[in-house]
Amino acid sequence: MEKKFSVLTPSDVLNALRLWHGGAVERWPLANLRLNLLVADEQTMHGSLSDTGPAARNRAILNRGLERLREASPTANSLLRTRFEKGRDVLEVANSLNIAEATLHYRQRQAVNQLADILIELEEAASEDWQKKMFGRLDLPTYKELVGIEQSFSKLSEALMAEDKNYIVVLDGLGGLGKTALADWTTRQIIQSTRFNDIAWITAKQTYLSAMGRLEVESNIPAMTMPMLLESLSEQFELSKNNITYLQRQREVKAYLRDQPNLVVIDNLETIADYKALLPSLREWQAPSKFLLTSRRRLLDHPEVFSISLKELSEDSALKLIRQTAEHAGFGELAKADDGILRKIYEAVGGNPLALKLLVGQLRFYSLSQVLDRFSGKGFSEDDGLFDYIYRETWESISDEEKETLLALTQAGENGFTFDQLKERISIPDSVLYQSLENLILLSMVDRVGTLLERSYRLHRLTEVSILRLLED
Repeated sequence: MEKKFSVLTPSDVLNALRLWHGGAVERWPLANLRLNLLVADEQTMHGSLSDTGPAARNRAILNRGLERLREASPTANSLLRTRFEKGRDVLEVANSLNIAEATLHYRQRQAVNQLADILIELEEAASEDWQKKMFGRLDLPTYKELVGIEQSFSKLSEALMAEDKNYIVVLDGLGGLGKTALADWTTRQIIQSTRFNDIAWITAKQTYLSAMGRLEVESNIPAMTMPMLLESLSEQFELSKNNITYLQRQREVKAYLRDQPNLVVIDNLETIADYKALLPSLREWQAPSKFLLTSRRRLLDHPEVFSISLKELSEDSALKLIRQTAEHAGFGELAKADDGILRKIYEAVGGNPLALKLLVGQLRFYSLSQVLDRFSGKGFSEDDGLFDYIYRETWESISDEEKETLLALTQAGENGFTFDQLKERISIPDSVLYQSLENLILLSMVDRVGTLLERSYRLHRLTEVSILRLLED
């Protein structure tokens, strides 16, 4: 993670003073301070300066520090203002004070050090206020600690922090893989940097895991529409509160996003009523702002999108998550169980974090054999909700050929089937099989493995169990 606030040095402050009357933007040492946002907002609100650009903000920050310095040391404030605001040279000021040049340089260093301490204090307060405001736009985390995310987090944060590229980043994958949690964690790290001026979080779907290991879905939440999304962005960005038209709101949000680097997180993209129509708007709103989308549907068919597909946890990470979840719940018997016992859970569920947590919850009430039997379909209870949450809607939307493809892949195992191996098991034309595979990959139902030279296709363990169950219905 880059662009962390670094301690302001007296040299930085001296350089800023020397640039009181202007200079190259890239040379301004105060450019990345959160104080910049504070003074910019005040200048816009009060119209205090006709020039509200970086040079004016540089002067405003110095003025704010110097006013605080005047309270502590009027002499130091007067010296710095005479030297830099009024532009008097060293010899002239030394003569006016009837002191030697060396003495003036000493007093100036002391004054600059005092000003640096004051600006650091002001910056820390401004950063704390800004971060508190941004964190307030996020829901409370649903996790204590994230497991097995190192590579995905590194790739995601690198894409979001990069300059001049990756304006639309999509974190995709099956339900339950932790897309929302990873997006939340990454956003929390970014809030502690100076990369973006403003951050908004948009979501329309809420799910949670009950203490009894049941997945609860708040189905009364309406699907997000474009007007609702714009209204939420306008509210979080504290734009116009007037009763304006939809088109005016759209222009207002676009102008704000195009004017400065902001980050917009849209969680559960598929809950947007017409998410396909949203993408063209995002392309118009991007640069310098960026968008992070979480989606069950992969957007590999959109070349302007930087796609990161979440995978299941590895066996080691899955076992660590089981122990961690049990420990946080005070379930010591499971937390201290042998790896061999925990491995049975992993072999049945795979590395889907939501499914693993669900089984941990059910083990508080049932034996391991009962829980695994229920999961595999023996005595399965419909109100567990996991399979419906992840698969039901998608299953009912796909074609018979796609269902046939999925059924064939339940026999593919870890290595998967090549296209030719699939052809041997499915009696549908090649062109239809190609289309079926593409759509199933986009829906996150099928994983690609192998290399550019030889590609194979397989299912998640959880997907395999679910397909077999759905075929029984």
